[in-house]
Amino acid sequence: MKKAISFICLIMTISIYSQESNIEILKKTISKLNKIETVFYESAIKCIESGTTYVDRKDSIYFDFRYITGTPKYYLNSKDSELIYDGKRHIQTMVKDKLIVIGGTNNPNNPLTLTLYPIKLLLPKLIIHKNVEISRKKDVVLNKNDNYVFEISLKNNVIDWQKIAINSYPRENPIYNKYTLLINKSTFLPSKLTIPNGPSGTISRTITNVNFDYKVNDKLWEGELLPADYTYLTFDAYMKQMKAKRALLSKKNTDTVINKNIGPWKIPNVKNDKLVDFSKFKGKVVLLEFWFKFCGPCVKAVPQLNAMQQKYKDSNFLLYGIEFREDFSRENLQEYVSKVKIKYPVLYKGKNLANQFSIGSAPTIMILDKKGNIIYLKSGFRQAEIEKIIKENI
Repeated sequence: MKKAISFICLIMTISIYSQESNIEILKKTISKLNKIETVFYESAIKCIESGTTYVDRKDSIYFDFRYITGTPKYYLNSKDSELIYDGKRHIQTMVKDKLIVIGGTNNPNNPLTLTLYPIKLLLPKLIIHKNVEISRKKDVVLNKNDNYVFEISLKNNVIDWQKIAINSYPRENPIYNKYTLLINKSTFLPSKLTIPNGPSGTISRTITNVNFDYKVNDKLWEGELLPADYTYLTFDAYMKQMKAKRALLSKKNTDTVINKNIGPWKIPNVKNDKLVDFSKFKGKVVLLEFWFKFCGPCVKAVPQLNAMQQKYKDSNFLLYGIEFREDFSRENLQEYVSKVKIKYPVLYKGKNLANQFSIGSAPTIMILDKKGNIIYLKSGFRQAEIEKIIKENI
């Protein structure tokens, strides 16, 4: 009996020591982050939905934490955009539209999620929060470096990445929002953070090539290093323009489109480049799903659309996906279609068709009756509503 009690005491001692050790590791990370004045690093952002990666992009990020009381100065650069915050305003480029938008104090599209800044602010709160459980998992090697792995579970709480706060999320039955933080064993700096994104998705950022001596040209903060041939807009003018554009799209996509014939379109199949002739749709109810690559909601809708294709395949029903951004080659799209596990036929080069019906968001669902007339056109995937229309018209 004495041996059993001694063994239990030993296990308890090891458990307590391990827990204290974990907190000490995280405190070292907090101390390291608090000492940073300026830092430049590369960051790989990855978004996964139902096991499928739909975003895999690399950014470069620079922070200047000196002399601040609020959000630090930062510079974020990706292939699609540059975002500059000088401590007072944002300057953002939009490469595709050749636009530079100036002004606005709020973070557009919450770009700092999972960067060093929110980790720096949140980690001290997480290690003392009463509804947070922190546990160590098996160490892993990432980018040739050994890393501690921490699982951070928030019971009936959730992280607000916009306000960088821990908010309560009351439920009758407890729920746990789990986050995974990797800490480099040599530097004690965060190397990867993974967060939940809906019930079946995750978002992660991996930090590499950290440089504390990186020098930024002072002209950057004034936007003087941005492309000279881009059009400048104030933030307010840009938002007004977007609001007007959305209103116009909404107007065009209601009664002005419904009951109109789709017209004599011919669009190539991504599988073999053969043209699919819309005039051959007569006598069939047809669902057209407009999508583009790296669209999270589009990926999320794929299993339901696959099931719909199977369910109605013998009922005078056709289903086609239509890629309409035209940012990628056919071979690239073939690989993506396979990766996302789309089982229904996919067409591409659909930009002109999308433009004719003012389709800009994805997924957008269009349903044609047996005469080729448009009987449904809405952005978003509303399965019950869509199936009701199909059943009524087959």
